[in-house]
Amino acid sequence: MTRQRVLGIVGSPRRGGNTDILVDAVLDGAKARGASAEKVILSDLDIAPCEACDGCKDRGECITLDAMEELFSRMFASDVWVLGTPVYWWGPSAQFKAFLDRWYSQVQRAEDKARFKGRRIILAIPMGDAEPRTARNVVGMMEDALHYVKAELFATILAPGASDMGDVRRMDDVMSAARRAGEEAVS
Repeated sequence: MTRQRVLGIVGSPRRGGNTDILVDAVLDGAKARGASAEKVILSDLDIAPCEACDGCKDRGECITLDAMEELFSRMFASDVWVLGTPVYWWGPSAQFKAFLDRWYSQVQRAEDKARFKGRRIILAIPMGDAEPRTARNVVGMMEDALHYVKAELFATILAPGASDMGDVRRMDDVMSAARRAGEEAVS
């Protein structure tokens, strides 16, 4: 059996913040089961927003040459993706939304869309609001996007009330769920 690869993608620009911590917890769980794991911070990458030019329909790839090309390579080389974004005004962070919008270039042909099929996805979503319902737009957007590309939404880890830096560390149930999701995704 080959060693599973797990890629964590952090959509928060706040290093060491709640999103970063949650993604690390999932990755730690996966590593505990023997998977290899790596993490990228979207705000460290040069990722331009989608220009809606539809150049990808003709070329089969995005015409914008930036860090997304390398990130797609890392994504498609991984079995499990841990996608983390905080809730900003009932939606994902700007960095995460730009990243997600660029998936459009990868689904123009059936053979391209097939690269998403079978990937296990774990969502890690902290939010300052104490009401889990606040994440409904982020969760719904991701459920729809993942259904469209035929990826498997394996787990959703919500952390309501995680507003201040590091709050999620004190949420034992959330941290345990994150580690468990990482373990189970590679089992």
